[in-house]
Amino acid sequence: MTDPNSISKSLPSSTEGGKLFRAGTLTYTKGALLSLFVWLLWGDFCFTLMEAVVPSILPLKLAHLGASNTLIGILITTLFSAMNFIINPVLSFRSDRFRSRWGRRIPFLIFATPFIAIFLILMAYADSIGPWIHAILPGSWSVNQITIALLALLILGFQFFNLFVGSIYYYLFNDVVPEALLARFMSLFRVVGTFAGSLYTFFIFQYAENHFRDIFLGGALLYLVVFTLMCLRVKEGKYPPPPPNLENRGGILASAKTYAVECFTHRVYWNIFFVSSFFATSGCILVFYIFFYKSLGLTLADYGKLNGIAGMATALLLYPAGILADRYHPIRVSIVGQAMLLVIIPVNLIFLFWDFTPNAAFWVLAATTLLTIPATAIYQAGELPMFMRLLPRERYGQFSSAAAMIRSIALIVGGLLAGTFMDLMKWIYHGDTYYYRYAPLWAIVFQGIGLIFLFRLKHEWKKHGGPNHYVPPQV
Repeated sequence: MTDPNSISKSLPSSTEGGKLFRAGTLTYTKGALLSLFVWLLWGDFCFTLMEAVVPSILPLKLAHLGASNTLIGILITTLFSAMNFIINPVLSFRSDRFRSRWGRRIPFLIFATPFIAIFLILMAYADSIGPWIHAILPGSWSVNQITIALLALLILGFQFFNLFVGSIYYYLFNDVVPEALLARFMSLFRVVGTFAGSLYTFFIFQYAENHFRDIFLGGALLYLVVFTLMCLRVKEGKYPPPPPNLENRGGILASAKTYAVECFTHRVYWNIFFVSSFFATSGCILVFYIFFYKSLGLTLADYGKLNGIAGMATALLLYPAGILADRYHPIRVSIVGQAMLLVIIPVNLIFLFWDFTPNAAFWVLAATTLLTIPATAIYQAGELPMFMRLLPRERYGQFSSAAAMIRSIALIVGGLLAGTFMDLMKWIYHGDTYYYRYAPLWAIVFQGIGLIFLFRLKHEWKKHGGPNHYVPPQV
């Protein structure tokens, strides 16, 4: 096994001098390495833009059609999480052990890409398809109900194929990026993703209500072209034979037993899974944050400006934060970043006790957003490298999928409860949109629980060797 703390020693000295860079059987010159980084990061840029469209705009569309908060939470969060729970482990386990002339990751990615674009395009035309179905379908359903049902089916198809990319794309980095440069690449990856999301929220999101179709079509076509080219341009190397199942047995049951025993019998991994799950559950409330902003009198343009500027500022700090994570270890840096966020986020509860004018509310949110920028950068810089250092590298996809499976359970419940929580507050406040101001309270509770498990994970990490001698537990 490769010691994750000895990455810089895994390449020959000539590599460090800049002549050649190696990742498994792949060898790169500086020019080839630059091309690899450009294609992977450009693919991530377009993938991030595409993924931002559905969870940010569809809640507005569904609410406009008359869907309840609970239904919105189910369709945007719970549905995906339920599918992720079932499908992600299968895809990841198979991908780790898949062998073909094109590699073990690219075939999955290029297969799913056109289907993702097709479902996005169909969503763009849901307003036209819904009335057509209503005209030919017998029954008493209204046009809006038919359109909501159609969108639900399209979301189901989109999420199914997006799972292929969302699960496996990140595993590709471990396979094709030289280990000595992986931490720096992941910092750039975070920067590009954050920058893409910021551009979207700053320049595009404000047109979500009036240009729904244009945004979905643009996202679909950009993603289809760029991601397909990325899959064709990035090459995987050759892999050793896949690891055997426990007791060298074949078949589905043996694979399931191997997966369960390897992933779920060590306390270190359970703490990783809980950290990931509770922080993800805190994000279930984000689907309602646009309504939180609107309850304060802010516009979509205000929302886009605040989040766009915050994202771009975070992107500028990610690389320096990544240097801190390399120096002091990602788990320590993650704890600091999350603790900072838990001090700052409760400030947003001020809106429960004080009614500001829209202009004043904008500047209060701008101030709290400014304070969260360094904390967010610090946590994000440590999160993925922390998992990469703590999970077995040769089976990274398998263990990542186990984390995703547990996280999906949390999101299934969290998506339901977040919507129900909002509907309960709506009932208490008799429909007044004031109730959306309770949204930050949800984030505070679940991020606090996540921080507790992050401290427990740090304790287990020290027990298994700490910063200099950690080795992932084995069966």
